[in-house]
Amino acid sequence: MILDGGVVEKYNKYYFSKHPRARKKAIEHAYHPSINIWMVLPRIQMNALKQKWKDFIFWWINDLGLQNEHLDNFEMIFTTYMPTKRRIDCDNTVPKFILDGFSESGFIVDDDGSHLRSLTLKTSYDKNNPRTEIEVIIH
Repeated sequence: MILDGGVVEKYNKYYFSKHPRARKKAIEHAYHPSINIWMVLPRIQMNALKQKWKDFIFWWINDLGLQNEHLDNFEMIFTTYMPTKRRIDCDNTVPKFILDGFSESGFIVDDDGSHLRSLTLKTSYDKNNPRTEIEVIIH
């Protein structure tokens, strides 16, 4: 599964059609916000960001036709392609909000250890196409 700029653009068009008074894009980038960003937000802002991402991922999974797959024994590999060569710690790319959206949409049963057997985080660089590639390995 590839979460790229085209997906984000398509979602933001959908978002503005549902919220015509909105002025700011719901989702800015095709990669999860850094843990360094969202962990220091006040609780209300953190919850709002989490909800925006959960709604976005729920929409994306439905758009892909993968809702209610209920995967229950799987591994995931997240590769985040950043738009700059700036140093980034892999552990700051934790996809918490994406996994929450996967659970909410029914794509996965849950992201706990009895369902998600392992989670691998990778980072790379692609100036022209920043994105998140998600590989799901089903057992």
